[in-house]
Amino acid sequence: MINKSVFEKLEFDKLLRHISGYCTTEKAKQNILSLQPSFDINEINFQGNIVEEAKNYLIKNGNIQIDFSADLSESLFQSRIEGAILPTKKILEIRNLARTSRLLYILFSKEKENFLLFAEYSQQLFSDRLFEHQIEKIISDDGEVKENASKTLSEIRKEIREKKDELIKSINRIIKSLKEEDIVREDYLTLRDGRMVIPVKAEHKRHIRGFIHSESSTGQTVYIEPEETLELNNDIVSLSFSERREIERLLKELTKLIGQNSHQLISSFERITFIDTVFARASYSLEVVGSYPNINNDDPINIIEARHPLLIKKLGRNKAVPLNLKLDNQRVVIITGPNAGGKTVVLKTIGILTLMLQSGIHIPVHPDSSFHLFKKVLIDIGDQQSLEDDLSTFSSHLKNLNHILSEADDSSLVLLDEIGTGTDPTEGASLAAAILKKLLVKGSLVFASTHHGSLKLFAYNVSGMINAAMQFDHDTLSPTYIFKLGIPGSSYAFQIAERIGMQKDVIDEAEILMDSEKHTLEKFISEVEAKSNELEKKLAELEKENVRLKRLSNLYKQSYEKLEKEKKGIIRKAKSDADKYLEDVNRKIEKVIKEIKESSAEKSVIKEAKKTISELKSETENELTEIQEEKISSDEISKGDFVRIKNSNATGKIIEIDKEKKRATVLSGSIKMLVKLSDLIPTKELKEKDKREVHDFIKTPEVNYRLDIRGKRADESEYEIIKFIDDAYQTGLDRAEILHGKGTGALKKLVKDILSSHSGVKNFYYAPIEQGGDGITIIEFN
Repeated sequence: MINKSVFEKLEFDKLLRHISGYCTTEKAKQNILSLQPSFDINEINFQGNIVEEAKNYLIKNGNIQIDFSADLSESLFQSRIEGAILPTKKILEIRNLARTSRLLYILFSKEKENFLLFAEYSQQLFSDRLFEHQIEKIISDDGEVKENASKTLSEIRKEIREKKDELIKSINRIIKSLKEEDIVREDYLTLRDGRMVIPVKAEHKRHIRGFIHSESSTGQTVYIEPEETLELNNDIVSLSFSERREIERLLKELTKLIGQNSHQLISSFERITFIDTVFARASYSLEVVGSYPNINNDDPINIIEARHPLLIKKLGRNKAVPLNLKLDNQRVVIITGPNAGGKTVVLKTIGILTLMLQSGIHIPVHPDSSFHLFKKVLIDIGDQQSLEDDLSTFSSHLKNLNHILSEADDSSLVLLDEIGTGTDPTEGASLAAAILKKLLVKGSLVFASTHHGSLKLFAYNVSGMINAAMQFDHDTLSPTYIFKLGIPGSSYAFQIAERIGMQKDVIDEAEILMDSEKHTLEKFISEVEAKSNELEKKLAELEKENVRLKRLSNLYKQSYEKLEKEKKGIIRKAKSDADKYLEDVNRKIEKVIKEIKESSAEKSVIKEAKKTISELKSETENELTEIQEEKISSDEISKGDFVRIKNSNATGKIIEIDKEKKRATVLSGSIKMLVKLSDLIPTKELKEKDKREVHDFIKTPEVNYRLDIRGKRADESEYEIIKFIDDAYQTGLDRAEILHGKGTGALKKLVKDILSSHSGVKNFYYAPIEQGGDGITIIEFN
């Protein structure tokens, strides 16, 4: 059991009040406010997973509908008592409970595949439409007993109406006659003690025979029930009693019906209350972008992008600085840094996130984070001074620390704020070191903040301890609230004093008076932190550039795939157009042949037919010539293309092109030939390798078969290598070479890594020794 003071100091109760605002029912609000951390990992996992299901439901469908809010436990228990009668309002709320239960049962039964935990949990919900109907038959939605609830009630109410109408007519008649004599005070009817009376002027009260019910506050008006209407009023009152008895009889029957089903209804009420708390926690998870991370004491603690939930509420998610820390075997973390730098916030963030997680509440961290399960959370945060117990601040801290030492074990989370303060610095630091060492031996996980410089060295020298710092911006002389594990921080007292405007001569004097060794240590820590900040900035810039290059690589890939798609579309269209053209030519030839047959082959017809066929042939040759000439004259012929030499059957691959002289070197078998570009015709072999075919509308980059990157840095060359390989593959080269040299091996490794992951590379290997050896990588493409 975690002490209540821990909840208060970590402001866990304030968080629960905020979450309870998402509940619909009063009972669910109470349950949220009384949430306690669990120490059962199975229960914690169930709570975390079912909240995740509820969150997914909210994203997909919005909130569930719960049609009641009151705590119905007491009413349901009362319904079991023999002869009990529940008020109509409570009965109507119980009907709403039954309806909500039935609808949730149906809802999660239908969504069984998507919400397994809810589907299983809702199987025990009460579902009885007949039960609801029996209540609805008697009580209306506004909580009144219906007239047709029973035949007896209907007859009674009908007779009451008739008697009232008769009474009103009688009294109106009496008023009319009395008004002429100026006896009545007002021309209206009124009720006294449930009976209809006439307002009469006090001085005329003896002029009317009847029963005086009351007088006005001034005594000027007397309310008299006329003698003529006494019997009618008596009948109405008697009928009203009969009506009340019939209503009580009906409500007693409904209460008995509720009592017969009370066990199931109470169970459903409790289950719906739990579902309400789950959806409240899910709504909060959406508010803070929460998640349910891994909980495993065998894994290292790894807190990623954690934010204090109350800071999110106050500042907004984007302004709340995230906490990141990963511990391997360390059990004690000593946090140093400037005042108001965020040390206490780090302690409270770790503490409240632990309480939330073990209470089944999603926490604002990255889902890949990893936490431990703790059975105890022990803290010493804030001023413990007590005038009642005659304890100073330091004494109260010592009393609390002594309690922590006696309670702590290997399943404890211990949070200590400003340990060792409030007394002589040397003695306080020594005492703090001893306490931390004792907690380390006990196996507790400890986070402690301090300003004692000696504790920084202590943590550095003791295995199982580690320093941490709150980052400080040396340019603005202000804290950044960023937590940095592994290095100690400086208090920056002089810098902060300078920032707030303290006189410079006072600061200079303080620096002179400060112990020289301590001053040197603090200065060294400050310089280390400044350099660390600078390196982190450079690392962030390099990471940003790396991301940019990856995006550029993806862009190249997407562009290539788009061009391939467009190319295939053009090929399909060209084939379709060619088929239509040939079909048209065949149709014309068949027509000519038919005419020859029908004309018995007259010379004039044959002559005309030959002319037509000759024209078709000429037209076809012109079309094909235009296509060929267009391809031959195009700049798109490049190295690696397969071609046929005009007026011969010789085919080969272009290995070099001289654009100025309009000539190309063609490798046919083992023979190299120098041929004019105008004498080259692309062959079908090029079309078959459609993965590298490029149409006239695409400008193919000129690529040398060799890339020389010697003398360059790896980070400078990565983009150049990727572009060279992409271009070489796109232009259709069978093979290429990269000259990277031997050097340190960084370039050679980079080339190997890139080639290993490129889809267009068939094989790669180093050149023979006589051609450069492992200073040159030869690439073969698919």
